Amino acid sequence: MKKFEVTITETLKKKVEVEAETQEEAEQIVTDDWYKGEHILDADNFSEVVFDAKEYEPEKIKVVLLEPGKVARAAEIDASLKGMQNIVGGNIDVVSLDDVLIIHNREGKERNLPFNRGLCDEAGKVQDVISGTCFVCGVIEDNLGSLSDKQTEEYLKKFKYPERFYRTGDGITKVPYNPNKNKDYER
Repeated sequence: MKKFEVTITETLKKKVEVEAETQEEAEQIVTDDWYKGEHILDADNFSEVVFDAKEYEPEKIKVVLLEPGKVARAAEIDASLKGMQNIVGGNIDVVSLDDVLIIHNREGKERNLPFNRGLCDEAGKVQDVISGTCFVCGVIEDNLGSLSDKQTEEYLKKFKYPERFYRTGDGITKVPYNPNKNKDYER
């Protein structure tokens, strides 16, 4: 089954006679009276109804998609909550990172999803590891939004290669690797 979005537009019309010097003055008088509630349009003023159907297209945003064991890639995704949950495979959680957000599976670690990318402090020390598929998106007025071209380039470079993680005496160490070459190497 396809999903459709139908817009219903009802039109109400009422003619009002007014005395004025000019057309602009007449419109201003009626406008002022309407705002004062002197001209109420109701069902008796019904003129027409129009139904306009179009195939539903969810809002899309441009992101950097990070999948465990795969090279980062730019993608366009469905920006609905359901669309984001489908990408990360469950309930979403948000990590703020500089000027962007990382959206990931809230239960990723509890569900033993594969490790994906490490998040480091300014000194380069791993502070957290994202488990499962996640994506980097922009922030527009407190809402999730598309990455700019500059941000896309920056985060494709920053998270380009998947990482392997090792416990050390100092915590966790991450080592990027190229899955296409099948050998570890430094960035």
